[in-house]
Amino acid sequence: MAAQAGNPPIAFQTSKAERTAYGFYFFGQNVFYILVLNFLQIFLTDQGITAAAVATIFLVAKVWDAVNDPLFGVIIDRSKPKSGKFLPWVRGSVLPIAITTVMIFAMPASMSLGAKIAWTVIAYLLWDLAYTLCDAPVFALTTAMTENIQERTVLISIGRLGGMLGAMIIALGVPMLYPNLGWLPTAIGLAIVGVATMFPITGLAKERILSRKEEAPSLDAIWKYLKGNKYLFIFYASMVIYFLTNSAFTITPFFAVNNLGGAEAATALLGITILPMVLLAGFVPALSKRFGKFNLYVFSVIWYIVFSLIIYFAGYENYPLFMVLLLLRSIGAALTGIMMFMFTPDCVEYGTFKTGERAEGITFSLQTFATKLMNGLSASIAMAGLAYFGFMEGTGAVQSAETLNGIWFMYSIFPILGALLSLPLLRMFKLRDNHVQVMAQANNGEITREEAFKLLPEEFHFK
Repeated sequence: MAAQAGNPPIAFQTSKAERTAYGFYFFGQNVFYILVLNFLQIFLTDQGITAAAVATIFLVAKVWDAVNDPLFGVIIDRSKPKSGKFLPWVRGSVLPIAITTVMIFAMPASMSLGAKIAWTVIAYLLWDLAYTLCDAPVFALTTAMTENIQERTVLISIGRLGGMLGAMIIALGVPMLYPNLGWLPTAIGLAIVGVATMFPITGLAKERILSRKEEAPSLDAIWKYLKGNKYLFIFYASMVIYFLTNSAFTITPFFAVNNLGGAEAATALLGITILPMVLLAGFVPALSKRFGKFNLYVFSVIWYIVFSLIIYFAGYENYPLFMVLLLLRSIGAALTGIMMFMFTPDCVEYGTFKTGERAEGITFSLQTFATKLMNGLSASIAMAGLAYFGFMEGTGAVQSAETLNGIWFMYSIFPILGALLSLPLLRMFKLRDNHVQVMAQANNGEITREEAFKLLPEEFHFK
């Protein structure tokens, strides 16, 4: 990443190989994530499972997440730093996510409807647990790889770039693969790709920044840290609310088949949605440095709202105009998707500075929980919306005009409801990059707390 004019270049603590492997890990992770997130609904409805049943499955999974994600975070924080706090979990994540993904799509077509639902629930819950294993530790790893706030932003941007490339390949490739190969061979082939790209980080990444405490934090210390970290909850709450009604991604395959006339349209829609993420990921560090990370994030939310409104009133009958407007809307979605995970390391430093405790594991497991909660609930709401508008399951089913209008509503304008509701919460988030850098220096013993207080607003003068 080239330094912006007038700013000193980043003195990287991580090697180029580490940063590259970090990006590749997310490439593979998103191979599994997008396959399940965006195509599981199609797979299940093709198997005759109703949209309402699919919505219920996702709701059950979120109850499971409420237990397993925070518990896993506590386990990470209670692990001994000398053996590597995050890397052992990252290394152990590769095979479980691959196996459980294949398990989902291995459901026998000859099973009864009840057996299919039971298979889906069990397989999805196991997959959900495996995803926690491969997500929370790799994000937390950035806090151990480097103490430089800008370098962490670069690492997460590289990770998001790799993730978006993986997402784009899956979004474009799966609609062409499964009709010709079938769901199970498609899942097996993609699992091999995912494992191959996730594996390099297991031998290349290094943990440089470890807790200065020899003992792991107690449960009381972890609870103290969480209670004192208000910005963690403010940002996650805004993020969940924002994505709660973000039904467009889930609805895309249904909109393509039923409103635009064919599954091949899904490739174009998903491609034009993900393309801005791929193109913008490399520029986010420089843009964040120029305009401020938080300001850029809020701008992206407002941008998404404005162009969603324009798309709704313009309609999709003029297909070229619709695709141009969709591309413009996707810029806002891209920036939001790239940047939303950049605030978690900031919250780690804030919580440590305020409480004296460091709990990356529970923090990033809450990030994983929030991610799965917002995506799972948005998918559940989207499927419930389809059921409400009378969607007919099964290959070749003909939808009513009311259903088609409902699909368009869910795809175009319904997503802005959560975005609008997230803005008041974002106004409460006062943590900025320059504050976090000072806190990180104090947390790592480079400056005293008294020196930090001189550089920070009074709001951050904690005893």
